[in-house]
Amino acid sequence: MIRCWLLLSVVFVLVGCRSGERIIARLDGITVTEKELQESLWQRYGSSMLRELLQQKLLEREAQKRGITVTDSEISQALKRYRLTDNQENRRRVMMDLMLEKLANAMAEVTEAEAKGYYEQNKSQFQQPERVRLREITLESKENAEAIWEAVKLRSGENFADLARHFSINPATRRRGGDMGIIPVGELHPKLQSVVKQMKVGEFSRPVEIDGEWVILKLEARFPAEQKTFEQVREQVIAQLKQQKVWQLKLELPNKLLRQARVQILEPTLKANW
Repeated sequence: MIRCWLLLSVVFVLVGCRSGERIIARLDGITVTEKELQESLWQRYGSSMLRELLQQKLLEREAQKRGITVTDSEISQALKRYRLTDNQENRRRVMMDLMLEKLANAMAEVTEAEAKGYYEQNKSQFQQPERVRLREITLESKENAEAIWEAVKLRSGENFADLARHFSINPATRRRGGDMGIIPVGELHPKLQSVVKQMKVGEFSRPVEIDGEWVILKLEARFPAEQKTFEQVREQVIAQLKQQKVWQLKLELPNKLLRQARVQILEPTLKANW
């Protein structure tokens, strides 16, 4: 008897609740209530949203332990940078991204041994290629180039900068007397590479045709290739390795904190999908 009354009571409560539910959509006489929508969302997204909320709380706790905060100003600047609408959900997500970034930077550590090991395994990354300092005079025709080349020869190249200022058609170097600065040989046009490799410091080349224009070069200085020492690149290596660890932590930290925590799911429908 008691079980019957309990069953009836539950039925009456459910019926009463359902009769008072807010209808949020109608279609050809069919209705969808707010409760039905909530239940559908709960079943479909409840577990993933719960995981996200738990991760958020764990990240916030870890940040609090380390004295890490995210200011409203930082959030506003990030919203503008990412061109996001300033609303509550976007602010929350941006806040979590910034907090995770700060946490990862605080937790990422690179030891001296790691840095030296990386350097030894990747020495080729820290080689300084052969470089040269060049001046150039660019001319629009072979005839003009030959004439300027003869003028350069008359003064053994001492007048190279003056001739570049007056006759070169390259606006990028003309004002600097044809100075191209210090350039890795491998970055030069292939034709110029073969010419420069044969030149000695102080020498100038015959006119070389490049894409319909004619170029005369003068080699001002040559810097041979060299292997940078670990001491020279130590800070660069540490910064590079730390950034790699930051990226890795940003991917792994939320799940790592969740695995380390004692999670107790009290809702059966969510526990089943956890």
